[in-house]
Amino acid sequence: MKKLLIITDLDASFIDDNYQYSEAQEAIEQLAARDFPLIFNSSKTLAEIESLADELALTTPLIAENGGIVAVPESSPLAAFCDDSGWHSDQGYRTLITGLSRDFIIEHAHAARDEHGYQFTGFSDMSDQELSELTGLSIEAAKMARQRHVSEPILWKDNEENWERFQKTLHSQGIRTLRGGRFIHLMGPADKADGLQAARDLYQKCNPHSFLTTVALGDSANDQSMLEAADIGIIIPHADGVKVHPAGTHILQAPYPASKGWNHSILKLLSTFELTQPI
Repeated sequence: MKKLLIITDLDASFIDDNYQYSEAQEAIEQLAARDFPLIFNSSKTLAEIESLADELALTTPLIAENGGIVAVPESSPLAAFCDDSGWHSDQGYRTLITGLSRDFIIEHAHAARDEHGYQFTGFSDMSDQELSELTGLSIEAAKMARQRHVSEPILWKDNEENWERFQKTLHSQGIRTLRGGRFIHLMGPADKADGLQAARDLYQKCNPHSFLTTVALGDSANDQSMLEAADIGIIIPHADGVKVHPAGTHILQAPYPASKGWNHSILKLLSTFELTQPI
């Protein structure tokens, strides 16, 4: 049996600037009809992704904070294969933590700021109200966005020379800096490619006789590793052009930004996939 695993970024890919996915509805329905898993792999928190997954009635793994957390619903058949020592039960999920703790990241980032006067603002510096005003999120959505476990998004307000110094200091502590669509994410060694691989491994264990093709969709630098690691990588452009340039002959580009481009690309891929199925 051939099966597509759709592993997608959210902001500016699956959802648009208004945090809507209505233009992707046709492709969502087509994937559900074929029982092809739709898996979110985002810089967002588990709380944010869980809310969207519930809205769409998904029971697939959730990959949060740029691959730092993989959460599998206990009700999923995949949960039986989350048996390594790294997996833990947590509020209805089997979770795998692959990143550094947020407390560790904040401790070292703030110490560098206090010592050198670097100008940046992180989620931990903001109230729910302030983050809401900055991003356009509702207060409740902003609250979920701040419930982080393995990363700290920041807005850098200093010069490039200081950025290089700050980045070097963090790297010496094992903290990566990854540019997303709006924020720079301070995090541990995990990335979205790790989340993709964890999900793929679980599905392969659960479906040992299936031929799995991973399809990744993303729009920005923090999606590059995921796009390169997938069997098929689809770049979602912004209104002013492409913002990520992954390497590989397996890379495609959507013709439109956000949900519209996502929908078009998935529908085209599904039609091609059907043509290649054995008769």
